[in-house]
Amino acid sequence: MEPINKMSIVDSFIDKYRASRYSADFSEHYYNQLTEGQKSIYRSIAAGMLAFSDKISIPLRPINELSIIFNYILLDNPLLFYVSGIGSQNDLYKKRSIVTPEYAYERTWAKEKISAAMGFLRVFDGIRGKSDYEKELYVHDYCLNHFKYDYAFDELSHTILGPMLGSVGVCEGIAKFVKLALDHLGVRSIVVSGKAKNPYDDSENEYHAWNIVHIEGRTYHLDVTFDMTVKRKTNRHDYFNLPDDEIKKDHTIISYVPTCTTDRRDYYSMNQMLAQSPSDVEKQIRNNLAKGRKDIVIKLINTEYSKKVIDRILNIAQKEYSMINKRSGAIGLSCNRNQLVFEINFR
Repeated sequence: MEPINKMSIVDSFIDKYRASRYSADFSEHYYNQLTEGQKSIYRSIAAGMLAFSDKISIPLRPINELSIIFNYILLDNPLLFYVSGIGSQNDLYKKRSIVTPEYAYERTWAKEKISAAMGFLRVFDGIRGKSDYEKELYVHDYCLNHFKYDYAFDELSHTILGPMLGSVGVCEGIAKFVKLALDHLGVRSIVVSGKAKNPYDDSENEYHAWNIVHIEGRTYHLDVTFDMTVKRKTNRHDYFNLPDDEIKKDHTIISYVPTCTTDRRDYYSMNQMLAQSPSDVEKQIRNNLAKGRKDIVIKLINTEYSKKVIDRILNIAQKEYSMINKRSGAIGLSCNRNQLVFEINFR
């Protein structure tokens, strides 16, 4: 039996990836914002970079327009982790621009990592028969259970390679990995650029990236990085399928993205983890403690963050714990003040 030519497998994968990127589909959202002429340039540049071309000839265009198209290509195509920028030279006589991609890594190394990515994504193959919602949840929880927010891989943390090779990443790398994984599962998603502020304090907005997913005919915000940030003793889903009005409590959208108006498809609504009154909080804590759960997550609605609300939650938690266990216990409480999600830890 002849040995398998791994490079030819990677070349075949790249060819299929290149051919599939340009349908009028939600997952190519940024491509679909362009004019027909710009789409043609997008296709030429993307195909050239996937083929590791040194020079790509296109119709004459100013560099600022090419920069926008280039950024759109990277947002739509997480696999292009090995391209760090582009340059261009104009041939005014031929009315052509010559685009020169800047490759951060040499071709053989990059193709080896593409091959590794192909193998990594097989971890999700077992859920192909599930609904899009279940696939999204699986990818979300996989990230929370296997990755951590960290700059340990330097520039690789900003790409899919940070999570895949080092189990670490920053918001950009994590959002691009989520898109690649969902693309692999046939779930439509995009990467969103914007700003956001820390869920636990009033710090100023910082540049941030997250996702929008298309689930069961509706669009929702999904911020896996922030759920990694707020996680304490249990997985959190504070930013799982939020509409615009809820994500905008601590996120500012910069890129052009679809509107997300449907609510109550978020994780806490779907799993009856909402409370809109003190009696709802009492009931949820009581039911969870009765089932032996010591780490409880509750999202409050129709109220605002305040010390009074914090004290009320602590008093209810202490009372319910004492009633069931016939003694007082140590209670830890953390609150995502922007989304009003409380995690209560009993010890």
